[in-house]
Amino acid sequence: MNHKTIASIVFLYCFFCLGLSTIAADDLAVKAYVDNTVVGLNQQFTLHVELSGKDVNSASNPQLPKMDHFSAYLGSGTSQNMQFINGKMSISKTISYHFQATKIGKFQIDPITVNAGGKQFQTDPLAIEIQKASTQSRPSRREDTPVQGSGPAEGDLFLRALVNKRSVFQNEPVTVTYKIYTRVNVSSFGFSKLPGTTGFWVEEFPIGRQPETKAEIIEGKRYTVATIKKMALFPMTPGKKTIDPLGIECEVRVQRRSRSIFDDFFSDPFGRSVRKMIQSPAITIDVLPLPEEGRPRDFSGVVGKFKLSSTVDKTNVKTNEAVSLKVIIEGQGNIRTIPELEIPFPPDFEVYPPKSSESVNRKGTTISGRKTYEYVLVPRVSGLRRIKPVRLTTFEPVSKSYKILETDEIVFDVAKGDETFIVTPTGLTKKEVELLGQDIRFIKTEMTSFRRMGTLFSNSFLLLTLSIFPLLTLGGAILYRRHSDRIHGDEAYARDRRASRLAKKRLSLANTLLKPSAQKEFYAEVGRALTGYLGDKLNIAEAGMISDDIQNIFRKKGLDEGVVEHYFECLNSCDLQRFSPSNSSEEEMKIFLQKAENAIVRLHRAISK
Repeated sequence: MNHKTIASIVFLYCFFCLGLSTIAADDLAVKAYVDNTVVGLNQQFTLHVELSGKDVNSASNPQLPKMDHFSAYLGSGTSQNMQFINGKMSISKTISYHFQATKIGKFQIDPITVNAGGKQFQTDPLAIEIQKASTQSRPSRREDTPVQGSGPAEGDLFLRALVNKRSVFQNEPVTVTYKIYTRVNVSSFGFSKLPGTTGFWVEEFPIGRQPETKAEIIEGKRYTVATIKKMALFPMTPGKKTIDPLGIECEVRVQRRSRSIFDDFFSDPFGRSVRKMIQSPAITIDVLPLPEEGRPRDFSGVVGKFKLSSTVDKTNVKTNEAVSLKVIIEGQGNIRTIPELEIPFPPDFEVYPPKSSESVNRKGTTISGRKTYEYVLVPRVSGLRRIKPVRLTTFEPVSKSYKILETDEIVFDVAKGDETFIVTPTGLTKKEVELLGQDIRFIKTEMTSFRRMGTLFSNSFLLLTLSIFPLLTLGGAILYRRHSDRIHGDEAYARDRRASRLAKKRLSLANTLLKPSAQKEFYAEVGRALTGYLGDKLNIAEAGMISDDIQNIFRKKGLDEGVVEHYFECLNSCDLQRFSPSNSSEEEMKIFLQKAENAIVRLHRAISK
């Protein structure tokens, strides 16, 4: 092996190693945020540096900027989280640095540097304000600590309405995504006001029962973000359109403000719940009219990007033989509003009304679909027969131009067949048209059973039974009608009757989620069973239930304190496990499911006494 070959191998090896290092470095993300951007003098605040990606463990320690001119360093701590999602490992590590504010004023925390894979990463600068401390100011809190006091602080919980476009053409979709941003513990929420969509055709995107959450840094603060509603709006007329706000009612779990160590000892360790009403801002959309220039005369108002095609089951047929023709429209846009197409059928074809079917796909940020028209044709005259191309004119918003879609011409070779000419009513399927050619269609094809003569039916036990049966049926119908009227007229009675059944159904669903990978979904479903049973029994909305109020109701009813405490212990455990980073084993989840079932049974027996 000569020197040139050795040098080439060394060069390729170094290039390969450098390439691996670069790729690995791309697998690292660095974020920085503080728990409070406004703190009091001599109070503590925490600076968090979050590393995520495959190269977390190989990254260097963060290099902090100088902060001694306005703060004193107290210490640090590290936490690491590892997850497996769709077979891929995700690692994140958070390093928390604790400081004490020592000088009043507005200051900037310069970018923090992290080295990994031969590359240098820097965070964005952060702003912090140190004010003169007052007796009413509250101490600094960690990011995962519930807010103290009567409710969340300003800016800790809000809604955003995000749109992909502010200016669209008529019948061009606008995707609106509603997201909740929170720095507090939201245990549940419900829609109190739906956005007004007058003048729009609405298509909803599916949102799961348990919205997926992610972290976002906004102005140096870390928020938990979840999408709670997403829809595509098709404006039907041009002009300025306003989408009214979306309102939700949240139940936020907060801790009581304690006055002494005894208050902390005897108070609820999970805090109490308060209701918070929030809503998104209104959105204004500018809807442009479709251009007059270049508009074809046969334009039917279809907007989007579509394809048009047609198929037949056969082209060689005989007279009076049924043929199936399918015309298919598919693509992106409002597939539901596409009208029936005008097809130039030959005059010697008998044409039956079409059967239409459609499917809509709601994935990502687009609405697409497929619409099919199926015609049954019966040629009556032999020879070559042609169906001219089917035409559809659309407007494409991307190119801002009109498009003419056409199918291929269809040619039938019709041979002379059965001379029988059948006049049929319209509205039949292809199979029904084929059956019309049969000469005899029997009404009944099976022989009737016979019975022995000489027996008197009037003396039989069967007649007596049949005579009494209508009376029993009438009595049962009257009782059922009374029960049904009360179910529909008395909501409290209806919810009370179905409480146990719905709780068993939800616990059965939770039993199917007994696996560590579905821990959050499991505890969420058990929590729904517990809160749903309480809401149905007491006839109150689940989103409006307050733990203290419900316990007072049970005390007035004289229920056993042990039964009530056991029930709320299970309910609080569900909330804790849903937002806890720890994982429960399958055996622990089975034990907890039995505990929740026992809590519902004991409470049901106590209420029914």
